[in-house]
Amino acid sequence: MKFLISICLVTIFLSSTAGSSVDRATAPTTPFDEYGEIAWEDEKARLDNFAIQLQRESDLIGYVLVYDAVGGCAGEAQARAIRAKKYVVEHRGVSWNKVIWRQEGYQAKIHTVLQPVKRNIVLPRPFRGTTVEPIDGKASRSCKAKIGRIRRSKW
Repeated sequence: MKFLISICLVTIFLSSTAGSSVDRATAPTTPFDEYGEIAWEDEKARLDNFAIQLQRESDLIGYVLVYDAVGGCAGEAQARAIRAKKYVVEHRGVSWNKVIWRQEGYQAKIHTVLQPVKRNIVLPRPFRGTTVEPIDGKASRSCKAKIGRIRRSKW
């Protein structure tokens, strides 16, 4: 009888972990969170949730993936990505080597994707959505004042 119960428990355990091992071996296809141009206060709330997820599981790496807007401000997506990483690391206490930002290309509007993944997973490029080619190969406007505000944002 004990032998039968042991076999049942092992079978249940193996069937419950079988799906998770497959999930760990492949890159996620749906983002943890994504947003466009939102207020800094709203973005901080989303980054707080992202940081909590990274702190819960020690084997996660957090990707901050950004897309510039076609015809948008040159360097805006990069400034937003750096600000997001800085907030998660300095304000939320996530280790600097657990957060990676990556510029993915261009979309119709500025876009940010937050994606935690297991350490052994490499995200495809671009992670999500199609990258639109900008008309002249880059964002078209220079918006020094806007970029400066993004960089000087305080928590």
